[in-house]
Amino acid sequence: MLNRGLDIIVSLLGLLILLLMLPAIAILIKLDSPGPVFYAGHRVGKDGKLFRMFKFRTMYGTSKPFGASVSPQGDPRVTPVGLWLRRLKLNEFPQFYNILRGDMTLVGPRPETPDMAEKYPPEAKRIFSVKPGLVGPTQILGRNEAERYPRGVDPVRFYLEEILPRKLPVDLEYIETRSFLTDLKYLLLGFWVTITGAISRQHLTDNLTQILMLIADTLCCLASFTLAHFIRFDGFPPGEITRTFWYILPLTVLTRIPLIFYMGGYQTLIRYFGLNDLKRVFQAVFLGSLLLVLCSYFAGVLFLGYGRGVFVVDWLSLTVMLLGYRIMLKTLHQFFMKEKIQGQLERVALIWGSGEQGVWCSRYLAQSRNPRYYVVGFINDEAGLQHKHIDGLRVLGDHHHLEMLARIYHIQELFVAMPHLPSGRLDRVRELCQRLNITLLRFLPRSVQEIPIPEPLAEPQAGEPSFSAVEECC
Repeated sequence: MLNRGLDIIVSLLGLLILLLMLPAIAILIKLDSPGPVFYAGHRVGKDGKLFRMFKFRTMYGTSKPFGASVSPQGDPRVTPVGLWLRRLKLNEFPQFYNILRGDMTLVGPRPETPDMAEKYPPEAKRIFSVKPGLVGPTQILGRNEAERYPRGVDPVRFYLEEILPRKLPVDLEYIETRSFLTDLKYLLLGFWVTITGAISRQHLTDNLTQILMLIADTLCCLASFTLAHFIRFDGFPPGEITRTFWYILPLTVLTRIPLIFYMGGYQTLIRYFGLNDLKRVFQAVFLGSLLLVLCSYFAGVLFLGYGRGVFVVDWLSLTVMLLGYRIMLKTLHQFFMKEKIQGQLERVALIWGSGEQGVWCSRYLAQSRNPRYYVVGFINDEAGLQHKHIDGLRVLGDHHHLEMLARIYHIQELFVAMPHLPSGRLDRVRELCQRLNITLLRFLPRSVQEIPIPEPLAEPQAGEPSFSAVEECC
């Protein structure tokens, strides 16, 4: 077992590192969601005494705690910043303060919540005869415990029935055999597992596209500023100008990539990249470029004869690069998807109504894959819209021309995309569609229907896990 002196020395070093990281992490937490920077939850310490364990807050703050006291993967209570703090284990750093106070030690069984400690079998209560630790044998064996929970299971029940029975024997064996050397081994293993376990194979598989985008954005930041410098100074002349370039180059990444990440640029799937995503990337690059100028200003670079035009060219070229390759990848994805389903038969469709609802209908049909549609155009009874183009499609006539259009274009389906339609006109079109063997459909993008719940959910029976009044999970 490690002595108290080593606990104090290491915890002081940990708190020093914490102070260096604190401003950046605190700003990210506050910008991410309202609430305190730190979370203090009750845990069971030595001899069963409760203490307040400190962490960085990783969940959304609410007036009353709710949910299970264990947190499986995909827990919606976890904030975006909290997700990364947990994966990198940075949320655990404030526990060095608990070690300094003597509530915890460096190596020992991980501290348990009071509600879970009550469910320990009598023989497992010996775990509370020692101080809980920052690093423990079960933490090393189960680095990413949250990923073990199957989707849709009761997290409390799964923890009690599947995870806890595996953890308790390991902790009990540690208590019986612990020594200075074993604690030192666990301390080094814990450090190694924290680093290597931050990115699991499953995490890489699930986020491969986003990781590649981050790498591509980093290369674009470097290439854009290099190009801007090359254009402004006709190359890389020897002297102070080129030395300044190498000084600023890393800042081009450090001022842009965190902002793109914070604004959600790496939570986007390329195939769904849209206008809102484009705006977020544009804003991140713009703000990052302003931050780069400010950093250069306070560093005195702008007073050394380094051209201000470099920053303008860099901003323009980086914006084009980042938005350009994202749009190109989305276009390529759509092209290959179209090639993949090229053999499928298309349904020939006509849209009745060219207003806002008609435009929504045309876009919906363009994205439909099963079945696929070929939209020939619109019909609209407003004379001023005849033969105009709307959203790339032509207004071919009005509803009186339906029979002729059906014979020209071999129309199979007619989509009614108007919120209000005189019943007499609809009846005439319905009869015509029946005679021409055209399927008549109504497109209702704003249709919302409440799903009735026949009876209230049953109250949990005695002995079943309850989900009321729980605190932030580990």
